[in-house]
Amino acid sequence: MKKKIITVVAGILAIILIVVVSEHTQDTTTHHDNNVSANKWTKKSFDQLKIGDFSKNGKGGASYESIIAKYGRPDKKSKSKTNGYTLTVVSWKNIAGDYTGVTLTFISQKDTTKTAKLTSKTILDSKTINLAKKWTMSNYNAITLEDKDSNEHDGDSLNSLTNKYGKPASLTLARINGKVQTNAVWHNTNGGANGTVSVDFSEQNTATDKKQEKLR
Repeated sequence: MKKKIITVVAGILAIILIVVVSEHTQDTTTHHDNNVSANKWTKKSFDQLKIGDFSKNGKGGASYESIIAKYGRPDKKSKSKTNGYTLTVVSWKNIAGDYTGVTLTFISQKDTTKTAKLTSKTILDSKTINLAKKWTMSNYNAITLEDKDSNEHDGDSLNSLTNKYGKPASLTLARINGKVQTNAVWHNTNGGANGTVSVDFSEQNTATDKKQEKLR
């Protein structure tokens, strides 16, 4: 069961990357819709969204139908099937404040969104990308990860990295095996347009893993 969960999560994360990062990629499973509700997303409404657990088929997460009813059809929609699960990733751009979009991932064991439950949520913020300190390889190497064999949670916090390098371009929250995990991605690097720094955080918001692309 654990192996199946890991496989499903990997598939979900792959789809999120396609929808969030590859804005210019054409995909026959991706649809654009202009029927967007007058209700705008806000940081507060994003924070209040309840995410269900991957390991329990999204139990406890907000339903796809309820979110569509409030915010209208999304600007972008992508579906994929993995190990008997249907994964639906949708994105909106009608968001107020300093943010540029919201991307949500839903899971269902049937090929229909009527039973789909929210399992991860991503908020996008590319407006501050040129205002923050740029990541370098030296900065990346200095990130402290928590000791997985200890309960001290002494890794760098999301707040501390945000204070140094600005708000991440995307922030994703997911619930896996009962614990909320967070992934932050920064694009303000010295690696050019394709440079990224990605950091995973535990439920205590301390760094547990990190990846980088094109840093110097």
